[in-house]
Amino acid sequence: MQEELRRSNTIGDSKGILHFAGTVLKNGEIKRDSARHICSFINDARINFNSAVSFFEYLGFLCVSPTTLTPTENGKSLYALVGDGFDEALCEACLDKVTKDDIVDMNALKFDPSKGRYNIQKHGFPIAAAVFRNVLIQLHALIERPDGTLELAEQYEPLFAKAQKASKDTKRKISLEDLKRQQERQEEQGEAAELFVLAYEQARLSGSPNANRVKRISEIDASAGYDIVSFDYATSDDYDRFVEVKSYIGKPHFYWTKNEIDTASLLGVKYCIYLVDVEKAGQPNYTPTIIRDPAMVVLGSEEWLMQPTSYLVLPTGG
Repeated sequence: MQEELRRSNTIGDSKGILHFAGTVLKNGEIKRDSARHICSFINDARINFNSAVSFFEYLGFLCVSPTTLTPTENGKSLYALVGDGFDEALCEACLDKVTKDDIVDMNALKFDPSKGRYNIQKHGFPIAAAVFRNVLIQLHALIERPDGTLELAEQYEPLFAKAQKASKDTKRKISLEDLKRQQERQEEQGEAAELFVLAYEQARLSGSPNANRVKRISEIDASAGYDIVSFDYATSDDYDRFVEVKSYIGKPHFYWTKNEIDTASLLGVKYCIYLVDVEKAGQPNYTPTIIRDPAMVVLGSEEWLMQPTSYLVLPTGG
């Protein structure tokens, strides 16, 4: 957002805004000084010319140079609505832009059951967004009450709902992209931890034939309930150590699936969780934390706290 808009409190009243739009969006390119002169001679109207220029530029209605103002295609479309839908179109553009840019907090919109109307809490419009608040007031989308609260005009509720949805869609898209990147990082981190444990187990059994028989099975069988099959002893004939690898950063913690818990309960002392601190795994002589028989140790101990993150809820009847 331009600095001019951060400093501004208003771009003018409703009559001034309409006159400004008619001046700068009507006939293509206009000299900036000429537009300023035209906007200076209107009766019973207020217009803050520089702020209005910045406002219309920010919303994508104007292309601005030091000497000229040129309406964009969107600006021409807005001008075509003068006298019929102009206020609604300008409100929609304003709401769309400020919500997408996170200038206004749409979570500040709260429904008041006693009045059957929506209010906007004060924190919804920070000081830097005062110009947008006042434009919405001038266009009668927001009603300023004597106690200072802002009430959403009923006829504008669909526009606010549309802006709210657009904001959520934008944030959801960003969240999905962030989630995808996070998942990729976690997969890379998990793979690195598994390779570390594979090498650790091979080194632990070094000198015996069993060292070469240690396998990382998660590459192919991701549903086994463990990642690596190994041996308790160099002399073991069969696989008798089943390792689930959990990586973490910071304080030791891990997420444990129902399948893994069931597998741990079935295998008992043959099942181990290896906790790998990924920030220390590259250090010489680092040893992972090994939890043998976690179904007993974790589930039956006060040293570990299990916190549910969600529940699957099903009806008990047929």
